[in-house]
Amino acid sequence: MPLVVDTRTGRVRGRLDRGVTAFRGVPFARAPLGALRLRAPAPVDPWTGVRECAEPGPAAPQNPSRFAALFGERVGAQSEDCLTLDLWTAGFEGIPRPVLAFVHGGGFAEGAAGDPCARGRRLARGGDAVVVNLQYRLGALGFYAPNVGLLDLCAGLEWVRDEIDAFGGDPGQVTLYGHGAGATAVACLLAMPRARGLFQRAIVSSASFDADSRERAEARRHAFRRALELPAGDEAKLAGLPLPAILAAQARAGGFRPQVDGELLPAAPLEAAASGAGPALPLLVGTARDETRIHELVDPSLAALRPEDVPARLEALGLARVAAEDGFALARALEPGASPNTLFHRAGTELRYAEPARRLADAHAARGAPVFAYRFDLSGWSAQGDTGAFHGLELPLVFGTRRVAPLGRFFEEVPGAKPVGRRMRDAWTAFARSADPRAPLLPQWPRYTAEGRYTQAFSESG
Repeated sequence: MPLVVDTRTGRVRGRLDRGVTAFRGVPFARAPLGALRLRAPAPVDPWTGVRECAEPGPAAPQNPSRFAALFGERVGAQSEDCLTLDLWTAGFEGIPRPVLAFVHGGGFAEGAAGDPCARGRRLARGGDAVVVNLQYRLGALGFYAPNVGLLDLCAGLEWVRDEIDAFGGDPGQVTLYGHGAGATAVACLLAMPRARGLFQRAIVSSASFDADSRERAEARRHAFRRALELPAGDEAKLAGLPLPAILAAQARAGGFRPQVDGELLPAAPLEAAASGAGPALPLLVGTARDETRIHELVDPSLAALRPEDVPARLEALGLARVAAEDGFALARALEPGASPNTLFHRAGTELRYAEPARRLADAHAARGAPVFAYRFDLSGWSAQGDTGAFHGLELPLVFGTRRVAPLGRFFEEVPGAKPVGRRMRDAWTAFARSADPRAPLLPQWPRYTAEGRYTQAFSESG
């Protein structure tokens, strides 16, 4: 396998990684520094000689994660010079391989392409594929100016379109896969005219589909400027502020996310799908059975909720007050003997993740697109007992990284983890290859329809 590859901007050297060749920290856009801060990504500057691409590039700047105890240290070095990607290829010869391009989650505020949980080696090798992890600007640097972080992803996908054939990949067979906020980003790109034609299939895992209105986005910007003591109209000064001040203000003011700006993102992802505004691409969409249990692992007070506390705690997840109250009332009616803690998780997972996922699946299926739905049902285990199948727990199984990723420790006492992981990897790479996740280990998986809503369960028994 060649270790040096010619790209349009220069030569890159990768390294062998147990059966695949890895290229890490490959730049796909110019460093967004100085005057380029908060601006759309610019084409990368060409270089001479051979660029060493054996290690991940620095992560996008971010504040410490409150989930660090679960996920471990997801990022190493940080820098505004973060517009790079990681790539693993199973080979350079023969029929061009399908491409699986991954967008990490983290609430548009944290995470990195180099997260050890999402290392693409086993997916590439086992699926005879090319796996690309895309990085994008986060927080205020990515979303104070509307949707700059989404434009970063478009630039990364344009690099894939233009360069992936040199790495053994097929630019006409690109599957965009996101988890959490990354999945919301994928849903946004489905609605963005700028992203048309850059990918041919989509995997949307545990998305919340949040996108701000113009008014909500401006309220976030106002809070951020106030934290910086920066009057409106002085936005030009943001380009020269020290990075620690940006991150500190972001921590005080709250996060940023994609915005329905009427131009780059004409409509919120679910509304765009329902109206037929985006392409009806083959879709694999799913959630975890106990998405919100992740919050209990870092906030033990959720275990002792009182009934009167539940609506407010649901609202804190991002639900509207009326939806939180109605969701709690419905969950209570369906399970009258359940504890407030159980009802919180039932309502939170359903309203925040499962019901919106069904809306996306219904909209794509109604337009005749191949749609397949799944639910991750395999519980983890900790010293405190059963953790449930919480948000993000499936990632080390999909990527085959449970032996090296901190999340993998939740499967040390779970015999079903290995076979479930293999089934998920087979399904994901089969979908990337053929738009159909059915593989030898999962021969029965009917297409999703709005009438039948078949959902494949990934559990010890299935």
